[in-house]
Amino acid sequence: MRSLRPRRLVWRPRSRMERRAGTSTADLSGDRMAVTVTPGRRWALQPRTEAGGQPMAQTPMSSKTTSRVREITEGFGKGHDVAKYFADDAEYSVLPLGQVHKGKEQIKGLFQVFYHDAFSPASAEVTSVVADPEAGTGVLEFVFKGKHVGPQLGFPPTNKEVELPMIAVYEIERDLIRKARLYFDGAAFMRQLGM
Repeated sequence: MRSLRPRRLVWRPRSRMERRAGTSTADLSGDRMAVTVTPGRRWALQPRTEAGGQPMAQTPMSSKTTSRVREITEGFGKGHDVAKYFADDAEYSVLPLGQVHKGKEQIKGLFQVFYHDAFSPASAEVTSVVADPEAGTGVLEFVFKGKHVGPQLGFPPTNKEVELPMIAVYEIERDLIRKARLYFDGAAFMRQLGM
């Protein structure tokens, strides 16, 4: 079994033009993805390119992993049984809120609140997916949309619309999620709720 420990990111400007623009790229050596960060602007997850700027070819396994990651996220907003996507001992971390949900029941509760009780209607529009089948990792960028109609984090409903870009990282083993990490701008989330 491969180790699930995180890989080290190496941040460095990629070219003279990027240095002038203040843009850096995270290099995950040997992987098929790169994260581009521009200070004060939005960051983007992009497939790594080979020499000449051509995207790296996806293997059939990476296509399968990519499809599974997309299916999982889109299923959350459509009321699918979330528990069927997670291993019994799965762990889901919502990093901006400092929450860790362990086991299928806690994870199911998280999605019940997020996609039905606190926000309704709610959806996740997937914008990009990158998978590393060798590491069993899927990374996806999506936009969460919903109307705040129920209590969330101890705050009463505001009836405000939320549209927030998010990144989810899934560690998948035997077609089930073992660990998940959700990243988003917590301050922007609170501003959109009017807090």
